[in-house]
Amino acid sequence: MSKICLIAGCSHTVGAEIDGLIDSPFNRSHSYGNILAEKLGYKPVNIAVCGYTNSAIARSVLEWFSEHDTTDVFVLIGWSESARIEAPFEYPTWYQEQDGKYCDWFSKTSMDYLQININHHGFSEKEKDIQEDYKRFIVNRIEYTEITSANLVLLLQYFLKYKNVDYLMCNTGHMFNQDKIKHLNFYLNSIDNRKYYKYNNNNESFYMKYLNLGYSNPKAKYGHHSATPHKLYADELYNFIKANNDQ
Repeated sequence: MSKICLIAGCSHTVGAEIDGLIDSPFNRSHSYGNILAEKLGYKPVNIAVCGYTNSAIARSVLEWFSEHDTTDVFVLIGWSESARIEAPFEYPTWYQEQDGKYCDWFSKTSMDYLQININHHGFSEKEKDIQEDYKRFIVNRIEYTEITSANLVLLLQYFLKYKNVDYLMCNTGHMFNQDKIKHLNFYLNSIDNRKYYKYNNNNESFYMKYLNLGYSNPKAKYGHHSATPHKLYADELYNFIKANNDQ
């Protein structure tokens, strides 16, 4: 397999907790992204990191391309939920040691940012102090985080088109509430929906879809799917790619 599939995202794209661990080689090899890469005949290069915000996901792709040849690359981006914020941090963070230990390549710039998730409170007192302000902002200004995510989608869409790199985007969590946030319309209307799987339906995001279908993972502590939903989602994405290529 000469062509590679660059896979970027958060914990759902890592395949977190398939085997009960947050990250492991087994989880990544059984994640929907790695399975899709193999179905397409590509070598998977999974750079997803647990806890990544959409800002970190976008920057990790840009940073990877700044260091690698763009020949024979297909990109798969699994966007995280929009209700996360990346915050500049003056101390080195711990993501590589804990949540990106088994990355095929790690974005060094992510060491300079905190990935702020409503459900995570940080490890050090310095982290906890900075997080509360950002969490209040997320809760009170969800429309801002969704518009920011839409901008990041378009950033990578146009970047990859400029590079003449084929790609597919999908959602692993809640991204856009188009019916309630009118300011999203301009951005979402600019998305190439042939390259973005069901971007405007949160119930079709990887996590929500298979949760609503009744799948459960007894090994998971933090709400991640087992191997079966990953395989099923890889099949969905594969069929979507083939259907669009045949048009």
